[in-house]
Amino acid sequence: MSRRWRSELDDAQWEAVSAEPGSIIVLAGAGSGKTRVLTHRVAYLLSEGVPPEQILALTFTNKAADTMRERLLELIGPAAKDVRMGTFHSVFARWLRQELKGSPVSASFTIYDEEDSRNLIRTLLKESGADPKRASAVRAAISRWKNAALSWRELSEPASAHERIALLLYQRYEQRMRSANALDFDDLLLETYRLLLRETSVLQKYQQNIQHILVDEYQDTNPLQYYVLRLLALPHRNLFVVGDDAQSIYAFRGADVRNFRYMEQDFAPVRIIRLEQNYRSTPQILQAANNLLTHSKELYPKNLFTYNPPGPEPVLYSSALTPREEALFVVQRIREEMARYHLHPRDIAILYRINAYSRTFEEELRAERIPYKLVGAVSFYQREEVKHFLAFIRFLVNTDDDQALLRILSVRGEGIGDTTQEKLLNLAAQEGKSLWAIWMPAASLFRGSIQRAMTSFYQGMNRLRESFYELPLHEAVENLLEESGLIAYYQNGDNARERIENLRELVKAIQEYLAKQEGEPSLRAFLDTIALVFSTGDQKEVSDAVWLSTVHGVKGLEFHTVFVVGVTEGLFPHLRATEEGQAAIEEERRIFYVALTRARRHLYLTYPLYDIRGSAPQPTTPSRFLEEIEAKAPTSFSVPESPSRPALIGVRRRSLPSPVRTPTPIPDPSPTSAIQPGCWVEHSHFGRGRVLHREENGAAGVVHVDFEDFGMKKLDLRYARLRILS
Repeated sequence: MSRRWRSELDDAQWEAVSAEPGSIIVLAGAGSGKTRVLTHRVAYLLSEGVPPEQILALTFTNKAADTMRERLLELIGPAAKDVRMGTFHSVFARWLRQELKGSPVSASFTIYDEEDSRNLIRTLLKESGADPKRASAVRAAISRWKNAALSWRELSEPASAHERIALLLYQRYEQRMRSANALDFDDLLLETYRLLLRETSVLQKYQQNIQHILVDEYQDTNPLQYYVLRLLALPHRNLFVVGDDAQSIYAFRGADVRNFRYMEQDFAPVRIIRLEQNYRSTPQILQAANNLLTHSKELYPKNLFTYNPPGPEPVLYSSALTPREEALFVVQRIREEMARYHLHPRDIAILYRINAYSRTFEEELRAERIPYKLVGAVSFYQREEVKHFLAFIRFLVNTDDDQALLRILSVRGEGIGDTTQEKLLNLAAQEGKSLWAIWMPAASLFRGSIQRAMTSFYQGMNRLRESFYELPLHEAVENLLEESGLIAYYQNGDNARERIENLRELVKAIQEYLAKQEGEPSLRAFLDTIALVFSTGDQKEVSDAVWLSTVHGVKGLEFHTVFVVGVTEGLFPHLRATEEGQAAIEEERRIFYVALTRARRHLYLTYPLYDIRGSAPQPTTPSRFLEEIEAKAPTSFSVPESPSRPALIGVRRRSLPSPVRTPTPIPDPSPTSAIQPGCWVEHSHFGRGRVLHREENGAAGVVHVDFEDFGMKKLDLRYARLRILS
């Protein structure tokens, strides 16, 4: 039977499948058939007479385990049913059910999922007087400690504020879990490890009963998983792991790429078998991937190759003027790809490093009526933090918007709880008025702290409105983000960095819209467009759609055509990695490698030359990874404006200087007294314009300027920072 399998495998795959028992690392490059190898290895062991119950095959997803079992049934038949197989968590949960005798919980324990765990931590935070928004960050810290097999007793004082809070709650969290006779997902690993250390007889039983251990996606294992594998496999040393160290991209979940080296040390001598033949991509794509890997200082050397025919074109490396034009180009190319190669939308993926970068691509795909689906993320305009900020703008435009006011109260309404809000709503309904219209009269009906809280909130919102309308809109929106308190609200909460990035991206979207409008810019029109084009009811789940995803969301998948977008320093690699040092950059390089190797035939790498914000356009720096893959000089492109494109989607082309690699200093503004009708001036956002009229209104005056690219604007000289052109 094994001879029949031999014809299904290439030489390296067969070498791995038929290797003598022992300690074996199969370094399986992207697209090299690792799942096939692992499945055939189990089948080979069975064909060689190994009893199925002596084989333990561990995976990371139930889907992978089910797929492997189905394939084994095809290869071997009913004997495959008796192989011990499943995810780490499912296998270890079964063992704990069988072996626990009441310490730390009974065998009838409940398993808390992530939401249960987070809710318990949120309760503990409230009880301790801490911010419940920290729940996810606290849970992540506790999870990281557990996956390193560290109890709360073994930890020293952490440096960061949220980890100090997490450490204070770790003991209480464990006590509550035990009182509830419950284990979380991390406990399934940790308590199995502790059980095997504590109960020698249990350890010996599993060491004797399991003679062959096989692990899929080994690069995703954390220290705790490796500790359990080492305990189980050291007596017989038959540990067979399949993985790609170059695809280890889950350090934030605890995965440790060093587990390859640890296995080499603990199980020496270890046989290393490389699977380097790729069955997915063109030679051009693989050459780019190989070039990238040569710059890593910690990976095993490997050289991917393929017998696939060359692609019709090399890896395309292109720059656009702005993020908007980058998105226009990508969508235009998607149209061309689908027409030329008869592709379905599902054959195409747009990949980025952070979720916030999806916004312009969502807008352009919608404008062109190309179906898309967001993977692992909520549509940009439906994200909580985005809706919170839009609520502030809705209220400033229309103070009678009760729903906007209620949403603002959820983040700024300290001391005005649900009961008070319900009473206010009832009173407003009785009088047939909006909440804001009855706010101060209603405040007199309350006493003490509630009355003070309502008065303070009213005064604060009025100050916000006054300061907002004193500034030009594009500056007012940017200022509102800081004054709204949302940055501080999310600073220490769940997914703080990503939420704040999304808020800044929304500011950018509004400023793009305002820059596009002819005449006096209007926020109301922007809000109308959002409500009509990106309403919740318009978010339809479609199966045949372009994939919009971070790279993490498509690991293990492949597409005919892949666009990797936003390939600039600060985005790819992420700014956080450049701050954290070499190990973080190494992981960013691996993430980029995963992005490249998702493509079968066509790979596009794009980035904008300028990051357009409300002030001066900021030049970007192309990612260091483009140089590492030895990309040729980029193809620059621009996309003409379309008069039929909805207003939100377009952005007026600006006269930008030639691309530079470092930002150009902004010249100092001219004295406001010198700016008089007839002067030619320059504004950091609107460019060149002629002053037509000046009003002595306010501390420094107000001018009406006719800008070459943006038409008539009314600017407060206190904030406009205009420079007179000689």
